[in-house]
Amino acid sequence: MEPASADTGFFQSPPVLNNQFDDDTVFQRCYNLFLSPEVAAQWRDEVKTLGKDVLSDQVFSWVRDAERNKPYVSGSGRGAFGEHRGELVTGEGWRSLQNFGLSRGFVGVGYDKNLGPFARPLEFLRLHLWEGSCANVTCPSAMQDGAARLLQLHLTVPDLTNKLTTAQRMVFGDAFARLTSSTLGYAWTSGQWMTERSGGSDVSQTETVATYQPNEDVSPATQGPWSISGFKWFSSATDANMTVLLARTRPDLGLSAFVAPLRLPDHNATTLAGSPRADGTRLNGVYISRLKNKFGTQSLPTAELVLKDMRGWMIGQEGRGIQEISHVLTITRVHSAVAAMGYVGRSLGIARAFARVRQIGAGKGQRVRLDQTPLHMATLAKMTAEYSGLMRLTFWTSYILGISEHSEYDTAGLPDNLQALTPASQHALPLIRVLAQLTKAYVCKAAVPLVFSCMEAVGGVGYLWNEEQEYLNISRIFRDCCVLPIWEGTTDVLSTDFVRALKHPGSQSLDALDHIIGKMYKPNQKHDWDPINRWNALRNRISSQDQATLMPHAREILWEVGDLLVGLLLYVDARDATAQEVFARFIEAKFRGTNTRHDLLVNQSIVYGEKWEGSKL
Repeated sequence: MEPASADTGFFQSPPVLNNQFDDDTVFQRCYNLFLSPEVAAQWRDEVKTLGKDVLSDQVFSWVRDAERNKPYVSGSGRGAFGEHRGELVTGEGWRSLQNFGLSRGFVGVGYDKNLGPFARPLEFLRLHLWEGSCANVTCPSAMQDGAARLLQLHLTVPDLTNKLTTAQRMVFGDAFARLTSSTLGYAWTSGQWMTERSGGSDVSQTETVATYQPNEDVSPATQGPWSISGFKWFSSATDANMTVLLARTRPDLGLSAFVAPLRLPDHNATTLAGSPRADGTRLNGVYISRLKNKFGTQSLPTAELVLKDMRGWMIGQEGRGIQEISHVLTITRVHSAVAAMGYVGRSLGIARAFARVRQIGAGKGQRVRLDQTPLHMATLAKMTAEYSGLMRLTFWTSYILGISEHSEYDTAGLPDNLQALTPASQHALPLIRVLAQLTKAYVCKAAVPLVFSCMEAVGGVGYLWNEEQEYLNISRIFRDCCVLPIWEGTTDVLSTDFVRALKHPGSQSLDALDHIIGKMYKPNQKHDWDPINRWNALRNRISSQDQATLMPHAREILWEVGDLLVGLLLYVDARDATAQEVFARFIEAKFRGTNTRHDLLVNQSIVYGEKWEGSKL
């Protein structure tokens, strides 16, 4: 018997975090399910390499730097003589992670016309691998994506394009090209500024005012004709190159949408505050009042902004800004769900790696690894099965988004399981109008306790702030994950939007859900689950009751539809014994095991993908 010391005795072998492309069987299933065989084969090597690169020591050193060297405003926002200075300072780690993301073209892939409707699922599958390593630079990416989609619509839809002035067409085209570029120094990110002190997600009381004041002395290519002034309460992506925002133009109209650059050319090469800049620009009438002090996402600069004569361009019809911004929200809400699944996927990867190396007492002097322990594997299998359903809902939504943007694409040659998940082209847009809210609410709410359970599965080490081994830092992931049910619409806001979309006069979303649910379910085996009857009862309730009656039950309705869709997605993809077991556990809402050794093998198959030759249901 020798006493331990700080440097002698037992030391746990560190877990080895494997490339999620190979290690995460749920990710593999989604990759093969929601991409065409041709796209999956074409991109397999690139995505696998990406999965390796995001786990590099270099990336994690940037994460550590971004977390330690948090953004700040130089001079606390004031100069030596008291004048306003709004210069944001970010650390090298944050900037390097931002450049990594831009250079990999995460957003641009979603606009690759050659990929058709699979551009969106491919975009988000790649982002899924990046989320756990990016220290929140995917927040600017989400807004970059939303702004790109908004501009794309106005540049390509004839009814919208014909209303653009020559200057708008030039400015919007240049911005779209930059937002979808992967060339560093040229590529842009974007912000999204809507929230104000008066209402949070309720923007009806917006106090930001826009006035039409064209400046004849400058080129319209460098300065928009609208002067925007006001105060924005929450603005992420404060270091972006441009922003989309809402402002009021007249008291008798609704809000209008605007796009504006964060900086304008300045021949004096100074900022608005007067400090020299080498790039020959100044801030475009905006300065930071203060940065937010947050529970998580601490590397992400979130600010209160003062706008004073910010020059910008109106986008869309005056007074219809909410309709314009809805295009952005659809994209950013899907991004939120993908981020949630990225956090859960990474956390489960850490938990799997830990279970492979950690040993516990098994009685009579025996030791056994956690991955051979029936209770621990039952716990991880339950978490993995829930993740499996959430992942399918998330990436099915991304596929529907792709279909809605490529309605002319011929899907006739797709595998039969993907055919079952593919709506008729006329149903894709009504579907995405409700799926964006449903998926964001359903997935993000579930992700927080799942990440916490992964932290618990690693024990006390999981609770530590493991910056010395950043790849194991579930604590950071958990803190960042907690914001996802809040930003881009809280669960109540999304549930409200969901019911409103279903009850909106002329809405085709109920019919679209009816069509796809009927297409997904083709009973070929005996079980007590009857999704068609469940859906018909729910649809009758939604159709027969008015909006005011339904609204107190909006969360319940959203979750019922979410449960139904997850069950159907698991059902369609139940092509082997393991997938059938996950489906059965979901619809029965219980663990069905009775034989300890057999159950261990089944649970290992769910968690690690080890082959299990179980009997079919």
